[in-house]
Amino acid sequence: MQASPEMESYFKSLEDDLYKAIEIAKQARKVGIDPALDVEIPVASDLADRVEALLGYPGVAVRLRELGEMMSREEVSLKIGDDFIAKRFGEETKEEILDHAIRTSMALLTEGVVAAPTEGIGNISLGKNDDGTEYLKIYYAGPIRSAGGTAQALSVLVGDYVRKGLGINRYIPRKEEVERYVEEIKKYNSISSLQYMPSDDELRHIIRNCPVCVEGEPTERVEVSGYRNLERIETNTVRGGMGLVVAEGLALKAPKIQKTVRKVKMEGWEWLDDLVSGSFSSASSGGDDEEVEEDDSAKKCKIKPKDKYIRDLVGGRPVFSYPLRPGGFRLRYGRSRNTGFAAAGFNPSGLHLLGNFLAVGTQMKVERPGKACGVVPVDTVEGPTVRLYSGEVLRVDDIPTAIKLGNSVERILDVGEILISYGEFLENNHMLIPAAYCHEWWILEGGKDRPESGRQAIDLTLAGAYLHPDFMYIWDDLTAAEILELREIVSAEGVVSGDSLTMPNTSRTKDLLELLLLPHKVISGNLVVSDAAVFIACLGLDDSLNRKEFPDEKYPDDPLELVSYLSGFKVRSKAGTRIGGRMGRPGKSKERKMNPAPNVLYPVGNEGGSRRSFQQVAKSRDNRDGGFITAEVGLRRCSSCGFKTYKNVCECGAHTEPVYVCPRCQHDVVKGVCPVCGVDGVCAQTITINVKEEYDRALKALVMRDSELKLVKGVKGLMSKERCVEALEKGILRARQDLYVFKDGTLRYDMIDLPLTQIIPREIGVSYQKLLELGYTHDVYGRPLESDEQILELKCQDILVSEHCGEWLVKVSKFVDELLEKVYGLEPYYNASKRGDLVGTLLMGLAPHTSAGVLVRLIGFTKALVGYGHPFFHAAKRRNCFQGETGLTVYDGERWDTLPIKKFVLENFDMSCKSVDCVGTYYSDPVKPYWVRAVDVYGNVRMREVTSVSVHKSPDTLLYFETRRGKSIMVTPEHAMLVSDLNYQRKIKALELKEGDYIPGFEGGVMIPDMITKKEVVASAEDYVYCLTVAEDHTVEVNGIFTGQCDGDEDCIMLLLDGLINFSRSFLPETRGGSMDAPLVLTRRIDPAEVDKESHNVDACSSYPLELYLAGLDYVHPKDLEKIVDHVELRLGKPGQYEGIMFTHNTTDISAGPLISSYNTLQTMVEKLEAELELGRIIRAVDEDDVAERVLNTHFIRDIMGNLNSYSKQKVRCTKCNSSYRRMPLAGKCTKCGNKLIATVHEGSVKKYLSMSIKMCEEYNVSDYTRQRVEVLNMAVISTFGEPPEKQLGLADFM
Repeated sequence: MQASPEMESYFKSLEDDLYKAIEIAKQARKVGIDPALDVEIPVASDLADRVEALLGYPGVAVRLRELGEMMSREEVSLKIGDDFIAKRFGEETKEEILDHAIRTSMALLTEGVVAAPTEGIGNISLGKNDDGTEYLKIYYAGPIRSAGGTAQALSVLVGDYVRKGLGINRYIPRKEEVERYVEEIKKYNSISSLQYMPSDDELRHIIRNCPVCVEGEPTERVEVSGYRNLERIETNTVRGGMGLVVAEGLALKAPKIQKTVRKVKMEGWEWLDDLVSGSFSSASSGGDDEEVEEDDSAKKCKIKPKDKYIRDLVGGRPVFSYPLRPGGFRLRYGRSRNTGFAAAGFNPSGLHLLGNFLAVGTQMKVERPGKACGVVPVDTVEGPTVRLYSGEVLRVDDIPTAIKLGNSVERILDVGEILISYGEFLENNHMLIPAAYCHEWWILEGGKDRPESGRQAIDLTLAGAYLHPDFMYIWDDLTAAEILELREIVSAEGVVSGDSLTMPNTSRTKDLLELLLLPHKVISGNLVVSDAAVFIACLGLDDSLNRKEFPDEKYPDDPLELVSYLSGFKVRSKAGTRIGGRMGRPGKSKERKMNPAPNVLYPVGNEGGSRRSFQQVAKSRDNRDGGFITAEVGLRRCSSCGFKTYKNVCECGAHTEPVYVCPRCQHDVVKGVCPVCGVDGVCAQTITINVKEEYDRALKALVMRDSELKLVKGVKGLMSKERCVEALEKGILRARQDLYVFKDGTLRYDMIDLPLTQIIPREIGVSYQKLLELGYTHDVYGRPLESDEQILELKCQDILVSEHCGEWLVKVSKFVDELLEKVYGLEPYYNASKRGDLVGTLLMGLAPHTSAGVLVRLIGFTKALVGYGHPFFHAAKRRNCFQGETGLTVYDGERWDTLPIKKFVLENFDMSCKSVDCVGTYYSDPVKPYWVRAVDVYGNVRMREVTSVSVHKSPDTLLYFETRRGKSIMVTPEHAMLVSDLNYQRKIKALELKEGDYIPGFEGGVMIPDMITKKEVVASAEDYVYCLTVAEDHTVEVNGIFTGQCDGDEDCIMLLLDGLINFSRSFLPETRGGSMDAPLVLTRRIDPAEVDKESHNVDACSSYPLELYLAGLDYVHPKDLEKIVDHVELRLGKPGQYEGIMFTHNTTDISAGPLISSYNTLQTMVEKLEAELELGRIIRAVDEDDVAERVLNTHFIRDIMGNLNSYSKQKVRCTKCNSSYRRMPLAGKCTKCGNKLIATVHEGSVKKYLSMSIKMCEEYNVSDYTRQRVEVLNMAVISTFGEPPEKQLGLADFM
């Protein structure tokens, strides 16, 4: 890793502090009260090692490093195939070579942190063409969706490269096979609603030209009806994985595949040009490929509106701009300190005027260039233009004015500019598009000082410059005829006084001025434009409003050309390209809690009550003797005296070790499996524990009284393989600070992540003197740090947390200090009393569904409910999920059903309680209870409840795995996979899984070991992957394979010493997924070359070249300018990869604007919906009637129908022991505990949106079809629950 001496010093300081903390943790661990005597979080190595560990191909890491020094990662992912072809890593057959090469490439492309290379691909084999030659067949499984569309598609590309090297011919499809693909994908779309459904011609084009046969395992219960029993297609059942790869991979992600093809100069993929160019115009649904069309007259390339971002509109999340609609967000190229890496900048005044819905960190779904962005404030871009109730039109650029005028705004004529960087277009492979003319563009074309008046602007223009954008109005929103009409009105009715223009206030004149966004006032019934010199000149009028004479009076039809013709000025469009957007998920910043939230991982059984409290154990009616429970805990043996206990430390003071016993013969098991009985050993014993006595003992040891604590909460039972019990003292100390433990013994805080490359001491609440101590010596311009107002470059492993998080960290530090002092007998480490005391402290960052932590340093705080960090830090963390077509078997209380995980997640996503982060992760509780098959660490198959479902932004690549028993799975590189080690199910990252490893499969109702026979990296064909959280074991059976699952959805941080001391693998649930979201390894230094390549597309320049703006006018591909525009990728391998990353637009305060979204402050859905529709009414770029219709069709009607169906099939549940029954028992109460039973679906949940839906149909112009659907639903509800009771009126009601 190339770095300057200053950065090397920075990294060394982090590592010195890290090893200092590790040494303290080791001393604490030696006391023996923890499961192990040493720290259990090792320090991580590089990407190459992660890939080899994931796949298990010895020698791959060394070769990957060698190639990485000579070429890009994409090139390495292909060139490594040459080594597999040469059988360098022990491969023997062609199939093995293909399998290993594809999986290795996938692991490499996904940074070796997701599981797609191991689960997304079921099998790889060879078929026979009609000419006798062989061709490559890749069998995709349902989990391929977790790879995302790009990675899915790239897996096909990698397969093509390797098959060429092996001399295998391309796939030559038969005519009936082509038509089978068309029929099958259309049928699959009717089942699972593909993100993009290609047209029939597009599908035929792909299948005929793709050199690899995209096969798939049967995933649906539906068969094709037309092209059946084909010789070379093994099943008539719909193959979901195939459909995903073809539709959402090759078709949807054609631009991204094309980008890679160009970069590595692959032959045989020229057919992608037709897909990208839009030659196929009959797509049945608008996808996310860039659509372009050729204007026969002007021969000018233009983009089309894309409404995908509003197709799934839900109540309470407003639309701010329709696709390409005048008045929408105007594109401005640039990157601020806090934008890029999927974050876009908006003037903070606009965030207030748009109903305070867009708080800092809120996700906004956008029309282009990507699908979503994080909302951040940038006050150097233009704010919205509004019309007040007084008739005045003005642009609002500052927060005080926005707040002052908030209730006076009658109409938002223009929502302002959106700042999007060049790198976002490069990352999303979206062509450059015309931007709004701006000051920095004007400077590049010869402009000098910004004009202060219209007269100065005219003088500069007459001297040869373009008309300055400050005085350029939105002429292109008017037609040429309207401009000439306005010219006549001004000439005939206007009166000039100095530079002021007065005209009669007619509706037509005012409408035209508002379309221009021309600031004006209404005074005494007249329209008054204060600085009208440029406006008058652009209409071809002189200072006396006389029309200038033109020789032929033949005017251009183009509005801008007409203005230039009339005025003689050089002009450019101030409108540029409008970009549509709507609110996504609000920001989030809160402590991580399990449900219910414990203070300590110590069992209290049913005696602890619903709150699992130790105090309740002593009061339980079942504890007449006081405080006794029966619990299954671990069996441990003292290493000194041999005494057996469940505690980590023996009564003699020595540490104990876990003991595994054969459950049949009761003999000790040393290596997992009993050599006599052949069954797994278990580390468990069922004993009676006097919890009250243990609790009192712990209080005494801490010199505390029970009265000092409100409640100390434990867990109902233990879920880890060793059933390890945490020291009760830790829980008491946590309860004292009101802290709650996570499943691995650590304390977590979840935050939405936003990028940041520069900081100002004033805005982060830290003095410049403190920053000097932390190594910040100069500002970005090279000046010595001497002020709180200077701009400093953020170091890549320094982060900002919310102020609320800062207060939480203070509590954690107090807990750790007390723990060190009172339990371990060591000196306090942090000694913090306020959050400022923790500046400079080391933390550990961890993304959801990953197992690798990243070392970071706390550098300051933000008022916003987000976490700010360097793009490299965010890119170093990955998620682990499944590809959408992964087959999931679920039980709803009545029957088992197998369906794609995408379908399950989307159908059971509770819109009323969902959340999101700024990188596109959606999560919610399931709409009703479901159970799935899980496996514990001993291989026992269990039924576990699904506690949440989630949708995640997909990485570019996934890992695809095939097994000997014909199963396949595709997951993200960081996904938790299970490996069967002598019947013990051990969790590793998918990238560490290798061919020959045994994994737990599921057949015939039992767990059966299955061997990985193929592993490859595949490109993600979708933008999203899907997952779910499973209780207790945190594993799930998909595609006949037991694997890990999600366990949290926001990125989180933890205090470093808390993690080093308190984390233990022994606490992790033994079932699949239990090790996910656990810091199994710690990355001490971020290597930009090895993190998510999205960060490589972050702009690094202080200004753009003129070529960028001109290229936008011609719709040039951003790839064509990647050598011209400075961005991180150009700096990799050089010291500049860490330093000198600049920005084009500054912002005063990264926390400016609303801090909490109105979505969170408004209490009811009625209030949220009313605010959404009211915003739709006042924003010019929004159609409120269409908003109402979309909300009804995509949210309310679906919700009512789903809940009505659930009500008819509901179960009853015990309020005490949580047992559920399909039907009410004859006894009328719980047969297990005798407690009362309640319904699981209530009338209120069915009817909650009904009255709103009826009201919307009455007040808005929705279609007759939608209106009738609501009426039918209303009748169904009445038939189920009856007419609502009539209110009895009293005498007072008539008085």
